[in-house]
Amino acid sequence: MRKLFPILFVSFCGLGVAMAQTTLDPSKYVNIQIAGDTLSNGTHNPAKTVYVAQSGQTYAFDGTLFVNFPLVIQGPSSTWIYNQATPPVFLQIPGAGTTSRYFINLRAGGSITVRNILFSAFMGDGNYLLAMIENAAGDTVVADNCVFTDHDSHALKITGAAKKVYVTNCLFMNGIRNRFNQSGGMPIRIDGAVPDILLENNTSVNMAREFGNGGEKFTSNLIENHYTYLNLQTTGHENHWYSSLQANCIFYNWCWTGRKTTTNLYETYFTTFETFLNVKAKLDSISLYNGYNLFYLDPKFTNYWKNEMASDSVYQCLLWNPDVDSTIRADNNFKIGKNYWQFDPKFTKAPNNVDSMLAWVKGFRGKTQPTNAPNWRITPPITYNQGNPVLAWPPPFDLTYTNDTLLKAGTDGLPLGDLNWFPAKKAIYLANRTQYIAALRDSMLNAKYLYVPGDSASALITSKNITGIESNSQNIPKQYYLSDNYPNPFNPSTTIKFGLPEQSNVSLTVLNILGQKVFELSGNYFSGSHSYSFDASKLSSGVYIYRLKATGVSGKNFVQSKKMMLLK
Repeated sequence: MRKLFPILFVSFCGLGVAMAQTTLDPSKYVNIQIAGDTLSNGTHNPAKTVYVAQSGQTYAFDGTLFVNFPLVIQGPSSTWIYNQATPPVFLQIPGAGTTSRYFINLRAGGSITVRNILFSAFMGDGNYLLAMIENAAGDTVVADNCVFTDHDSHALKITGAAKKVYVTNCLFMNGIRNRFNQSGGMPIRIDGAVPDILLENNTSVNMAREFGNGGEKFTSNLIENHYTYLNLQTTGHENHWYSSLQANCIFYNWCWTGRKTTTNLYETYFTTFETFLNVKAKLDSISLYNGYNLFYLDPKFTNYWKNEMASDSVYQCLLWNPDVDSTIRADNNFKIGKNYWQFDPKFTKAPNNVDSMLAWVKGFRGKTQPTNAPNWRITPPITYNQGNPVLAWPPPFDLTYTNDTLLKAGTDGLPLGDLNWFPAKKAIYLANRTQYIAALRDSMLNAKYLYVPGDSASALITSKNITGIESNSQNIPKQYYLSDNYPNPFNPSTTIKFGLPEQSNVSLTVLNILGQKVFELSGNYFSGSHSYSFDASKLSSGVYIYRLKATGVSGKNFVQSKKMMLLK
């Protein structure tokens, strides 16, 4: 054991855990250590349910750990795992039958919480685990600040009913099948009833799909918020919920393999929920708000479909299938909000693998497929040298970005995507999270800026129709206000500032001295201080009235007008 998995990394002192705990021994298999704490009556020792792994150490499993008790496994550091120099590494040793193993399988009475751990499903013999953690009959799955990398099918697989699945601050990487197959490679698949699902502040890079949920279950209350998805091979969502908030996410190179008119619906639409609904029987149980997300495709893909693949009738995927229109018309709880379209985030360092992805598409769509599918994985964080695992960390990407529009484009005025890439903004989010989520829930009923059935462009925010309001959600006033414009008099532009104590529908209008409207800007804005640079270059000199009307989520109304003078 010591020979195969030596201590390869420099030790790092992390934060302690304020509870009784057992330190894992890197020279022994993890599954054997934990199973060894079973009492003679068959139950697990209640004094040994929290196990700690040390930074700079590699820990191995030689099979599946079956769990029927509340289990916690965690690394010592609370720093975001991307920024840790040597996070604890968990892996499976190579050997016959390894592709059918899991790290952990929950049985009746079991629950799992994993924190601050890097799980790698890539083994030295070239095989990949199908899945890492499976809930067969357990209660709860919580993954926080973990890495799940190089699996073949599902990182987290929920086959049995569970009370909740919470995934926060995690990195998912290389969840793809190393062959011509689009069906697996998900961060999470849920096939059992789970009433409480939270996916927040995570990043997924190189996945075949985003999220899978099989069957017409209608058992899930889903919050999917501030998630960065990079390189989704095919259908993003296959979800069936009764309540869903999906907001402030980045879907970059979503469904990049395109679609063919002769293939199944999983491939055709980004979200397939409507296709499988029994609409007449289930409508009253469905509430959804999907809005202020970003959808972006590298132009290399759209050009490829237009040119090289035109003869094979390969097209860009659609966001929603046409049947969704009937649901929106029949149910006012079911709403698709505005979403940003083709804004390039300009990531600091994106994985440079578009060419290998295009090679995969060419092989997949070709008349005859080559024997070996191009491997479009990025370099795995765990590789092997003469049978020994070697850590390369952090991974070869940095998804901070500089696009000014997207840095304040969220429903909460914060950057779109995983806020771990913007720690100061994440602190603002966490301080105000209750208010932000409440405002999103209100959007299920009261959001005004929505997809209009039959008008696909109505759901898209493009560079041509985006507004110019600057928002600061860090400064939340106690009451509504409209400030004096500055400068005043002005030529030709002036700044108008206003404050909202709660999420509000806002109308900002400018009237000439005769009361005629010369400008109007409206939208749904979160609480905070806001400013707008009004350009009057096309107006004549004179006195103008600017007026703010706002209606908050509580029903409170605010109206105020002020004068300003344009001097040319």
